[in-house]
Amino acid sequence: MTNVNLAMMDTDVASELVFDRIVKEKERRLITSISRAEAFQLERKGMYPRRRRISNRSVGWLLSELLHWVKSREAVNSNNQIEGAK
Repeated sequence: MTNVNLAMMDTDVASELVFDRIVKEKERRLITSISRAEAFQLERKGMYPRRRRISNRSVGWLLSELLHWVKSREAVNSNNQIEGAK
């Protein structure tokens, strides 16, 4: 199996992948580029994908939800830049 570096991949291409899987903290941080504390705060406000319990001491996130969140943030940022240029 080939390793895929999702941090360096275009989110449009990555979201077309045919599989979904659980992503743990280290990979979540690479994909979203936000800290654990910021992710927790956004999650509590309902503005970030929720964690899934894997075991008693482990959580993870669905890859598809993280990629969707990144893509939605890019759309918001590009809209803000367009409005700021007017």
